[in-house]
Amino acid sequence: MKLLSLSLLLLIPTSAADFHLSPQGNDLGSGTLEDPFATLERARDAVRTLKARTQKNIVVQIRGGEYRLGKTVVFDLADSGKNSTITYEAFPGETPVFNSDLSLAGWKKLDRPLPFLPKNAHEKVWVADIPKSSPERFYTLYDSQGLLPRARSAGFIPVESNGASRYNFPYPKGTMRAWPNLNDAELVVRPHHAWIVNILQIKSLDPKKQIATTSVPATYAMSSLHFLPKTKSAWVENVIDALDEPGEWVLNTKEGKIYLWPRTDGPPKDIRIPRLREYIRIEGQSDLKGPTDTPVRNLHFRGLTFTRGEADRMAADDKGLQHDWQFHDKGNALIRFRGTENCSIENCRFLQSGGTAIRVDLHGQKNLIRSNHIEHIGGTGILICGYGPGTKDLSHQNLIENNHIHHTGRIHAHSPGIFLWQTGENLVSHNLIHNTPYSGIIISGVMTQFFAKKGNSRELVRTIRRHEVGSPKKATLEEIRPFLHTHDNVIEYNEIHHVMQQLNDGNGIYIRGAGAGNIIRRNYIHDLLAPTVMQSSIRTDGGQRDTLITENLVYRCVAQGMQIKLNNKAINNIIADIRPGTHKGEERTPMFLKLYEGPLTGGAYLRNIFFHPGKEVIFYQETKNFRTPVGAFAKDADTNHNIYFCAGNPALGKAFLAQKQREGVDEDSIAKDPLFVDPANGDFRFQTNSPAFKMGIVPIDLSKVGLFKIQ
Repeated sequence: MKLLSLSLLLLIPTSAADFHLSPQGNDLGSGTLEDPFATLERARDAVRTLKARTQKNIVVQIRGGEYRLGKTVVFDLADSGKNSTITYEAFPGETPVFNSDLSLAGWKKLDRPLPFLPKNAHEKVWVADIPKSSPERFYTLYDSQGLLPRARSAGFIPVESNGASRYNFPYPKGTMRAWPNLNDAELVVRPHHAWIVNILQIKSLDPKKQIATTSVPATYAMSSLHFLPKTKSAWVENVIDALDEPGEWVLNTKEGKIYLWPRTDGPPKDIRIPRLREYIRIEGQSDLKGPTDTPVRNLHFRGLTFTRGEADRMAADDKGLQHDWQFHDKGNALIRFRGTENCSIENCRFLQSGGTAIRVDLHGQKNLIRSNHIEHIGGTGILICGYGPGTKDLSHQNLIENNHIHHTGRIHAHSPGIFLWQTGENLVSHNLIHNTPYSGIIISGVMTQFFAKKGNSRELVRTIRRHEVGSPKKATLEEIRPFLHTHDNVIEYNEIHHVMQQLNDGNGIYIRGAGAGNIIRRNYIHDLLAPTVMQSSIRTDGGQRDTLITENLVYRCVAQGMQIKLNNKAINNIIADIRPGTHKGEERTPMFLKLYEGPLTGGAYLRNIFFHPGKEVIFYQETKNFRTPVGAFAKDADTNHNIYFCAGNPALGKAFLAQKQREGVDEDSIAKDPLFVDPANGDFRFQTNSPAFKMGIVPIDLSKVGLFKIQ
């Protein structure tokens, strides 16, 4: 690993401003403090001119106020700093805010009831014409409080006997009709699995067969949820029939009108339509077929605020990452680095927006994303997305540090706080992630089976660089391992809580399809309290190998503490107070560790503490799945020096340990009270006489976890 070189990123010099920007400025001005520019493009062009005659560091300071972007601002190789830095930063003590707003005025109250409009809305709804300067179709709308919810129908379950597919959705009677503006209606569905949400334009309806056909296929067949068949997994948005609550709105492109039930009494005020998904793009020279790129270097952004961007939709040519949680090389983030080195985004704020906040695509090396606040957005907080599997490995050594990320996935509910895909040797540290509908951090690549898939499947297959990879005969791990570039990442000192609040089968930290050498250490994951049994605080998934999980504290979570497979290692972790979850309506006994998919040869379960305050718990469960029909057993791994203790029923730990020792594992483990300082209140420091010291267990210092102040 080369993580030490990341320290160079911390030394980004600043100096007095060379140019200034102001909402009251003039692009015909000189760019001084007294005569500032008005637009980011004009400042960029002035920097290019200055850069041509000097090697000095250049600073543009941006005064507080609102900057409305009509198109994406692109920085390219002409803006690259060679032996100097170029910085765009907030003027000291002020807050510049970038949006892409179009104000919506001319509201009139409905003067007559609309057919199919719910009765409770007849006296509440206002209507306005879509402005000519607006995009023809848009998916988000904002007022002064933030994102306005689209009209949404009640949930329903697909009709199982009616031929669900990726294009066809068998809908229950009475849930859909042939709306005159049918193509404005969108089906929101969790197709078959519990970990993905698709938003799909409805192309046609067959009322006789009760089949809705979508314009773009879903990720999986649109049948009921495999694990949760009684869960209402679909609904319709943007139809007048569902406009029944304050704040909701409907776009009718056939009429050229917007219908809105305002959140406050009286006519709608300060309503904004976004025009852009992507505000700033740093664009290097990317050789998509060849071996080398020329990145933009030493370009920095500090102290800026970005808000009210447009949401993304799946397109026919998208290349999906794992489970279509995100898409490869796509402009769906407010700031996008596409071919960059030693560039940074610091102390910026991203809020109330429809898509992703920050993404680094393709060639991304030694970039710094630090101390940003990302909140209430429709997509992912931060995505690092390298090239697809092949010999081209140009995404690595980025630092994602000290970011506060919460309330992601407000539109695309599967969006995590941080997502690493096909990128290695990155350091993800000291971030605080909470209140997300799905996972906190995802580390992912391409699973072995996708290399052998034929056809043009959207999920992962399209990302494979076939001209470099070829078509492996068996697609074994040994064959494809050189193409798995999500390796040697360090995920440490992060605090993650109250994630997994909506979807199922997810995790606090998740890793699958990645290469070797990833380390997940010294993270604090707590209060994952959604009732489902289908979640873990830390999980290695199908086929993942060679991962070290160490010195993490898992506390007060539902269902499972960790799920470990194959030869991965769980060493010196504390898992405490795991609570029962429900599955198919049944309450399940909480489980500290699930050993699922073997063989576990080469793995390790050493010096862990399993502490439960109640009376019933499963310390670890050895189970089998379709990949391991004969079962996976802890005796295949190095399993020893653990502490098992059930405070409400000490005999349970003793009986469990005795059984394991008869099976030939946990020879030196104990079933004793680990003597924490105050476990009832989350204090898991060791008392001076704790048996953990004799077991060689290292204490976990929570004072070093989470956000820190930069001096």
